[in-house]
Amino acid sequence: MNKALIFLGTLAILVIVGLGVMTAQYKQTDDYTSYHFDEGYIINGVRCYDMSYGDAVKKITSEWNARDILVVGTMDEPLAVLSEYDCTYKIDDQVARVKKDHPVLGALNHYLNIPISVQIPMKVDTCSVDFKESITDLDFLKRENVAQTKDAYVDMTKPDFPIVPEVYGNNPDPERFFDDILECIELGQTRFQFNEEDYIAKPKVKSDDPELLAYQKFCRDNLNQKITYDMEDPYTISQEELLDMLDDDLSGNADEDAVAKFVEKIAKKYDNIEAEKRTITTLAGKTVKIEQSTYGWSVDQEGETKQLIEDINSHKDVSREPVWATQGLGKYSQGVGNTYVDIDVSLQTLTYYRNGQKKFTTDVVTGCRNAGTTTPIGLFSVLNKGTNVSLKGRNIDGSKYTSFVRYWMAFLGSSYGMHDANWRSSFGGDIWISNGSHGCVNVPPDRMPELFDLVEYNTPVLIHY
Repeated sequence: MNKALIFLGTLAILVIVGLGVMTAQYKQTDDYTSYHFDEGYIINGVRCYDMSYGDAVKKITSEWNARDILVVGTMDEPLAVLSEYDCTYKIDDQVARVKKDHPVLGALNHYLNIPISVQIPMKVDTCSVDFKESITDLDFLKRENVAQTKDAYVDMTKPDFPIVPEVYGNNPDPERFFDDILECIELGQTRFQFNEEDYIAKPKVKSDDPELLAYQKFCRDNLNQKITYDMEDPYTISQEELLDMLDDDLSGNADEDAVAKFVEKIAKKYDNIEAEKRTITTLAGKTVKIEQSTYGWSVDQEGETKQLIEDINSHKDVSREPVWATQGLGKYSQGVGNTYVDIDVSLQTLTYYRNGQKKFTTDVVTGCRNAGTTTPIGLFSVLNKGTNVSLKGRNIDGSKYTSFVRYWMAFLGSSYGMHDANWRSSFGGDIWISNGSHGCVNVPPDRMPELFDLVEYNTPVLIHY
């Protein structure tokens, strides 16, 4: 065998063994295990001498973003120069692995000061909104009087949900151009050739798209259902609202969270207990502002959500009122309705209306204005009714009082109500100003039995000036 070949072979073996030993020793050094590059490390052409991994990432990112890209047309005419990319890259892990992925080169650098140059992929992680807009808004991507490309879609305005075909236009697709520019940035290219025909927008959804056809069938099977809240102003759930309440898996089943969110909206629409600053026109034609209210309707959101899920999953038409947590008298009303007790403090009168007809009226005495014990103003309701009741409280001077009444109808807590007052000889007029009640509505004893029999539990009580 040729001695020269034997020598070279032996030398190669010694070199390999030497590199192996040197690399093994290198892996035991602080240089290998540290998060720091010594002199001689070049990554993607960027000198990362004497830098921490974090600083190296920042420098590589900065210098990569500083490269300009010349965009030229099909005749090599300059169209734009792209600069200041304002991108971040997924290179943290890549930089941290340079020593582990290239231990031999690292050993040569450590022991022999031989520079090490490596390449890592520059995959874009994020771009700023401003940078993207600067690309997609370039002048050569704008064309006047173009026909817009449109995707095929299901027409939700027609009962049979027909598919409207796609339209092939000739408008540019800036998004596709931007994606290609990102690829150019990742590859480190400094020149990009733009061919207008390559960037004509194409429909992403076509008429024969299986997913679109499946969606059409889903609409036909599930979105013709009519669910109506039968109120004074009937409200029918729209197809869009119904669609939003169905599971995304196109099963046709209700999505509980979406239904609950819709019910929150319905509650805001219909709840009117404690609704402040409402304006109500009385049956006598007087317009009054309501500052306080304990009467009205409120939706039982949990119960309504459960019922609406059941209705949706039945796929049948439904017409009903919401499930109420609290309910006023008779049919739902945003106002006070046609059956209520009207107490006009200014006139010192009490009038009871039933179905819009005046059934009872009398003079009364309300809370004392001068003593500051005025009757609460607002919209309340009859909370309870009782006979032969002893009313107890305190006078202005702090002394206690007990008043026996034959008839009692509370409208606010247990302290305010309508009752007979046999200690009074007259009612109405200006009595309430200086000799009014402790806040209750005093009714003539000879009229109170009739009122007590007429007015039922939960009847609205409107008190106003």
